Amino acid sequence: MLGIANRSHKKGMSMSSRWILMFGALAATPTMAQEGLPQRLITVVGVAVDRAQPDIATLDFTVRGEGDSADAAAGALATRLKALSGGLLGLLGKDSELTTSNVNIVEVRDRACNDGRPVYPGSVQLSRGACAVVGYIAISQAQLRSRAVDKIATAAGLAARLGASDARVTGFALADPDAAQRRAAILAFKDARRRAETAAAGSGVKLGDVASIRDQAAFGGGQDIIVTAQRAVAAPPPPPPPISIDIKPRPIETRAQITVSYEIAR
Repeated sequence: MLGIANRSHKKGMSMSSRWILMFGALAATPTMAQEGLPQRLITVVGVAVDRAQPDIATLDFTVRGEGDSADAAAGALATRLKALSGGLLGLLGKDSELTTSNVNIVEVRDRACNDGRPVYPGSVQLSRGACAVVGYIAISQAQLRSRAVDKIATAAGLAARLGASDARVTGFALADPDAAQRRAAILAFKDARRRAETAAAGSGVKLGDVASIRDQAAFGGGQDIIVTAQRAVAAPPPPPPPISIDIKPRPIETRAQITVSYEIAR
């Protein structure tokens, strides 16, 4: 995207008059370039994309613990989380980060309660007869971030083996997105320079100094990969080696767009 434009115009000036003024400015000789005349500019937009392989991967999963009492369910959840932490960090490395959140402990009633209709959390029920509490389920959401991108799919299978539910690789990212943005901006500026030189050569003028630079909003891309695995009740001690799953994520694209105005040398 490029253009050669004149910054000043008079109110009410017709379209044909503006074109005459613009091309007259381009054809001006050095003797005409006096102080107070409109500034002659070539304005272009440089666009570039930096592509880099992701070095951060994210794995999400759900952990459940069941028991006849709330304490038993919470204890089962804690035991399973400990096994998952040890197994996953052992595979991916101790620098990986495992976080948990949204721990819920819910009561479980017989199917006959409420005439077979679902009993939703928070609903008012007497805990007797068919609606007596028969057990508890503790649920927690967990997320693991790791630099071991090549092993993250294998980690999803291991998480399922160790008792996690809905284990999935949810995304990839760059550890230093600012560096990617800087690379993209440099490429965009070089692209703008090439476009300006082409415009100057085609117009028969000489390219001068940079008059202004405007960095426009840039954005990067992401991706989601869902990995399903066979669920096991628990991992036998010691666990067998996890099933290796190869994964090759797409490069992360970081875009930059820069508008540059060059003076036309006189």
